[in-house]
Amino acid sequence: MMSTAPPTTSAGLPLHLEDVTPAWLTSALQRRFPGTTVTAVRRDREFFGTAASARLHLDYAPSGPSGPASVHVKGGFDDTWRKRVWMALQQEVRFYTDVAEDAGLNVPEAYFAGLDDSPQGVLVMEDLAARGVSFGQNMLPVTADHVAGVLEAVAGMHASWWGSPRLASMAGWEQPQRTFLSYLFRPKHWDVLVDWTNGDLLVEAVGTAENAVAALERLWSWCDVQPATFLHGDLHGGNLFYEADGSPGFLDWQLCFAGTYSHDMAWVIITALDVETRRQHERDLVETYHDALRGHGAPAPPLDDTWAAYRRQTAHAVASYGAVPRDNGPREVLEEAGRRAFTAAVDHDVLGVLGLR
Repeated sequence: MMSTAPPTTSAGLPLHLEDVTPAWLTSALQRRFPGTTVTAVRRDREFFGTAASARLHLDYAPSGPSGPASVHVKGGFDDTWRKRVWMALQQEVRFYTDVAEDAGLNVPEAYFAGLDDSPQGVLVMEDLAARGVSFGQNMLPVTADHVAGVLEAVAGMHASWWGSPRLASMAGWEQPQRTFLSYLFRPKHWDVLVDWTNGDLLVEAVGTAENAVAALERLWSWCDVQPATFLHGDLHGGNLFYEADGSPGFLDWQLCFAGTYSHDMAWVIITALDVETRRQHERDLVETYHDALRGHGAPAPPLDDTWAAYRRQTAHAVASYGAVPRDNGPREVLEEAGRRAFTAAVDHDVLGVLGLR
């Protein structure tokens, strides 16, 4: 289901899940479901991460129309995390208000999307579980055919936004992510990474923390002079869902930004596939994406340049998939993420392809 553009708001938004009351939901749902009155809310499936979320089961006044029996609410409902990631929260709201209708992708319908000056960003979306989709997970077995389907869909979005003047409104959206990724290689955290599982692979890939930061800066300097399009920005397996026919849908647009196509292309290949499957299929998958991009009418660079761009993006994987804080998920997930990211960087000589040796 394609999203429809919901309203934004400058009024106060709920700051905690407990503040998502029947009265607030009644107001939030009015544009999409006019005349409904929410009388009771029950929460389950609460999750606290970069954003907090929950499924809400709703009751309605019998005297009026009803809306959905359940919805998914997402926002900065943790005080500490809201202060850290407020821009990501608001970027996802901007995606649903400004971009989703024109993305050409299967995304959840947003019934309400609001931001305010607290700063807060809140979404009320359809409950995908209620329509029986399957949710991706970072470490579930994924085939090359699955990834090919994702790449073909994303290539369509990239082509439709290629060089669009609307990208100017997204200037700077990439900066919070870049600042955070550079911070991951501060000396104290570098020592933790090296001492952890796969630390030897990290050292083989980039050698030192200084090299890791230099690789990111060299990558970003290159990215910033490439033709731009609209990017998902965080296209790993956990941010996907699948319809009954296997077609992909796309979640979690907090890191979306305007940038070069190869960011999304490389990210999904490196993160979604285990090392052996990636090695076997990555060249074909890059070609699948390249052909789809051209098929949608974008002036894609030559295939050899697309392959070189893919190789450069392994620097991003080292940081964003392999070097995240060690409390960012279950140990077995972080270990496999590091193995995938660091091995890709070794396989493609990340420092060499970026001209750093």
